Amino acid sequence: MKEKILAHKKGIIIAVVICLIAGKVVHGKLTTPNVDVAMTVNTTPVIKGDIQESISLKAPLEGTESAEIVSRLHYEVLQLNVKEGDRVKKGQVLAVLDSDTLKQEIKRAEDQLALAKVEDSEAISRSAQNVELAKAQLEDKLKDQQITYEKAVMDRDEAKRKYDNIKTLAQAGAETQEALKEAKNTYDLAQQTVESYTVENGKVIATEADLKNIEASQDTATASRAKNIAMLQTELNNKRKDLEECQITSPIDGTITRVNIKLGRFADETDDSKPMFVVENIDQLEMEVLVSEYDIGKIEIGQPVTITADILKEDSVTGVVDRISPTGEEKTGTSERVIPITIKITGDSKNLIAGINAKAEILIAESKDVLILPLECLRENVDGSVSVLRLNQENKIEEISVTTGVENDLNVEVFSDMLQEGDNIIVSPTADLTEGMTATDPALSQKTTTEQTPEKTEVENVE
Repeated sequence: MKEKILAHKKGIIIAVVICLIAGKVVHGKLTTPNVDVAMTVNTTPVIKGDIQESISLKAPLEGTESAEIVSRLHYEVLQLNVKEGDRVKKGQVLAVLDSDTLKQEIKRAEDQLALAKVEDSEAISRSAQNVELAKAQLEDKLKDQQITYEKAVMDRDEAKRKYDNIKTLAQAGAETQEALKEAKNTYDLAQQTVESYTVENGKVIATEADLKNIEASQDTATASRAKNIAMLQTELNNKRKDLEECQITSPIDGTITRVNIKLGRFADETDDSKPMFVVENIDQLEMEVLVSEYDIGKIEIGQPVTITADILKEDSVTGVVDRISPTGEEKTGTSERVIPITIKITGDSKNLIAGINAKAEILIAESKDVLILPLECLRENVDGSVSVLRLNQENKIEEISVTTGVENDLNVEVFSDMLQEGDNIIVSPTADLTEGMTATDPALSQKTTTEQTPEKTEVENVE
């Protein structure tokens, strides 16, 4: 009974206290002057740490050097010397084709070429003899003509002398006009005879007709025979080359990664028209990735790369940007251009396999032990400057100008003498938030309450 009375008194006391508190609150509302209504915002603390900017791209792993070995020859494969996985050296024979028929064809081609050369040599010899004979005959002819020419010159001079004498006598009336006319005709005929010779400095020379006769004595089939010999030589060279190619060799050091031919098949009839062999240098792997034209300006030779792949599970391998293509190409399905770059694997690649897909994360920039904020905290101003809004301990908004550094998809490095680790920065600041406004972050209030609760409990326990 006593306990019930005490409980009843305690209830009355509690009720009175509640009424007093309620009255005080109402009185406060009636007497407190107007204050700013606090805006509700979300904040995040400035943190200090490391930040990296990187570009992630996917591509298959490849050997640094590869060769697809094919044959254009329709000859049977007699020997197959390697299998997939075999390591080979440059020049090593991988397969041998049937070349017996080809060797017979080469022998016939050699005989035909030799015969054509002999016939050409004989024809050239005959032609030379004919030319020498024609020249000798012309020389004898010119000697005879020289003698007759000199006699014709003497006869003309004598006819000229007689004509001049008769002309003088005729003018004196001692000779008749008939005698003068006859002397003139004799002289003209003698002059025509002299002019019929081709003479240079008093020496009879060969006429164009004489020179053409010598040309006619030459062998006119020389060019045709030379063309035929060249064709026979080319045919022989091609067959000899075919014979060399009957030994299928590796053009590089590497590992046989594909064999698409079988014994007894023709070399040019492989499985699914694929190369006979594929040889790759898989001791050194690389990957070619396509970088957007919007990002290529950030890529430099020598930048570190982290390689990951399903086959590595949680592990990764290091790499480096090794080459950047000087030209871009069209990205399928868009107007965007992409630029191929080659990434060389520098770490231990023993657990990697050529041909599998891998992810390359290229490190563009990195900063350590710096102030970091989410990108969505930044406010870009009309003048191009960047600022953030800090919520101070009095729940007032402060606008702080900042400069930015390294950024990634989520966060950014910020610089400001007015910022420090732990400052509460408003996330996604809207245009209506200005310097000096009152704002509150419910999450911060809840956090503060949670932190203070143990202290209150401790006080109550003391009481």
